[in-house]
Amino acid sequence: MDRNVRNQQDSDIEDLDLALALRRLANASEPPPIDPQREAALMAAFDATRHEIPVSRPYWGMAGLAAAAAILIAVTLPGRAGRHGDPFDGMAAREPLPSSSRGVQPDPLPPMEFVLVPGAAGLPPMESGSLVRMDIPVSMLPSLGLPPPAASVTAVRADVIVGQDGLKRAVRLVD
Repeated sequence: MDRNVRNQQDSDIEDLDLALALRRLANASEPPPIDPQREAALMAAFDATRHEIPVSRPYWGMAGLAAAAAILIAVTLPGRAGRHGDPFDGMAAREPLPSSSRGVQPDPLPPMEFVLVPGAAGLPPMESGSLVRMDIPVSMLPSLGLPPPAASVTAVRADVIVGQDGLKRAVRLVD
């Protein structure tokens, strides 16, 4: 540590010496008088070189690189499974998902089974949690991985498992 302090002091002394030398030079030198002809010639030379230089568009090169990167990402990502695993693992990739909007009623789930909430598989393991019974709007059920009920109701009663981090992990409908 003593060595670092010594190096800092040497640097400060060198900076002080440089500042004093520059101050002496500034005091000893005399700026030349203003010459309008010399200034006009200098400005004309600047104007002449400015018009000779072609204007380059560096952003076109960057746009090309960005497009190439986007194509590379688009080509390589579909072949890889994400950090949550392959979304089509165990099911045919071309099989359409059931949808009530097409007139197809999904199979009703047994009332006592918990369904893993989409995205919960990628969360850290649960250390502790709690079971919360609540009324859930029917419009929220598809986002939880549950089919909407056939009856026209606005809310359903459900049990939700909430992890120690406050994130929902699983849900089941209660009769």
